[in-house]
Amino acid sequence: MNYPAPRPLDPSNLNSVPQRSVGIAYLLWLSCAFGFFGMHRIYSGKIGTGLLWFFTFGLLGIGQLIDLFLVPGMVEDFNFKQKVLAGVGSNSAALPPPPAPQLTGQPLMREIIKLAQRRQGVLTVPEAIAEIDADIDEIEKAFQELLKRNYAHLENNVVSGAIEYRFSHLEGRQLER
Repeated sequence: MNYPAPRPLDPSNLNSVPQRSVGIAYLLWLSCAFGFFGMHRIYSGKIGTGLLWFFTFGLLGIGQLIDLFLVPGMVEDFNFKQKVLAGVGSNSAALPPPPAPQLTGQPLMREIIKLAQRRQGVLTVPEAIAEIDADIDEIEKAFQELLKRNYAHLENNVVSGAIEYRFSHLEGRQLER
């Protein structure tokens, strides 16, 4: 079943999340004595089975009797679903925000160039991976694109042997903020 995405949590609305009471659900369960079977199910958000219970006299009373033990769980399930839809966890804590989309393409290349500028025009792939929140494959692809566009060139560090990307036009320049 598809539920709508949780709405952002507004602390002022924590008390406005609709909740169901087990006591009221039991009173509605008892309404079967007056011929109203399944009212407790409708109250607990189970409309389809509530109507089935209504038209079949609570599955000839057997389903109604079994529900005597299931009412608390039905109410708890309904209350939990309402909290989730309202963006409130089961312990009334806010649900974590969805992860931010990771950088790709030109925005990622822009971040790599800014990082290279902060490092005086010299950057390695592992340094970019450590600093930029993006997929490793996307970072490597961005470096290859920067090479292809002649924004950078490859050199081996004479001391460590590491492959460095040199951005000649940025060497010795700090990022101006």
